Amino acid sequence: MKRWKRRLTAWLLVLLLALGLGPQEGRAVLSEVYFTAVNEQLLDLNSETMPFLYGGVWYVSSRLFEGTDLGVNYARIYNANQAMLYNAKIDLRFDLDTQTTTDRNGKSYNGYAIERGGVIFFPLPLVCSRFGLRWSKTETETVPLIRVTSSSAVLTDREFVDAASQMRARYNEYERSVTAAEENTGGPPQTEDPPLAAEGQKVYLIIDSQSPEETLELLGRLGDHQATFLLTAEELEQADLVRALVAGGHGLALQTRGETEAEMEEEIVRARELVWQAACAWLELVWCGDGAEELLSQLGCVRVTAQISASGDLDRAGQAAALMRAVSRYREDVSLSLGGDGSGLGGLGALLEDLDAGGYRLSAWRLTA
Repeated sequence: MKRWKRRLTAWLLVLLLALGLGPQEGRAVLSEVYFTAVNEQLLDLNSETMPFLYGGVWYVSSRLFEGTDLGVNYARIYNANQAMLYNAKIDLRFDLDTQTTTDRNGKSYNGYAIERGGVIFFPLPLVCSRFGLRWSKTETETVPLIRVTSSSAVLTDREFVDAASQMRARYNEYERSVTAAEENTGGPPQTEDPPLAAEGQKVYLIIDSQSPEETLELLGRLGDHQATFLLTAEELEQADLVRALVAGGHGLALQTRGETEAEMEEEIVRARELVWQAACAWLELVWCGDGAEELLSQLGCVRVTAQISASGDLDRAGQAAALMRAVSRYREDVSLSLGGDGSGLGGLGALLEDLDAGGYRLSAWRLTA
């Protein structure tokens, strides 16, 4: 088809979109809402298509590559927990477990895919660079538009925005759905997606269990995740428990009971002997109140502290969600303390899943942190 015919066809398609509602003056628009378009196709406005900015990089939904004319195909490989973008000549393979990206030749690329609400989102600059696409961000009368185009695109970004007044109709519909959700819940709609971590953000998980038996049970729930356990000198006498924690890469912190510096020093010396005899590891972490910094420094110890503390059962309504919101307010590494009141740590598995889904890296307390 000649270019002028393609251009005329595109204009006719877009003019069909112009039957939507006209602009309504004086109304505020919702923040962090974006349209998405592929060539001359405006996608639906919802959480499955909406792009987002993460770590300074725009991410776009896999929906952009399903039933559109970009010339890039999308596939999800569930048994390997991978996603792929490809055409006849090139591809990108995204490993969701390791957060790595390679191609069919094994070459690695900077950037990785993110899963939110069961939908895969891809780093837009990497995808465009690899497949020869173009992307742009354009202001509209409502919310910004992220548009991805291939060589088959006809309209310029401004021509597309000026012609597609369907944007107002779709935005109004989206706004009504948000308003209805707020009225039904008494506040902004809560997404099921956990808050996303800042790039490389770590969570230092500190667990205060109530017995050696509970500690061993929690080790099973943690799986491959690592944490720091608060143990008394008496609990450190359980050599098998100490060896299990050290072998799993977990941190050990003495939960001192001493009220004076002399009592604390005696506890630390005793605890060090127990840990060394059990696992040939050197105890350096101590959980105690304020005022002991000078003593700890003299003994070569570090005081473990928690920026966020939560006691009680994590299965309690809203508890895990509240913890995730608290963690997300920190845009840097953060320490989170759980347990300590004898009620157990039910719901730990769900919390770990949310932290994983949000891209947080769980770690034992590190002296170099």
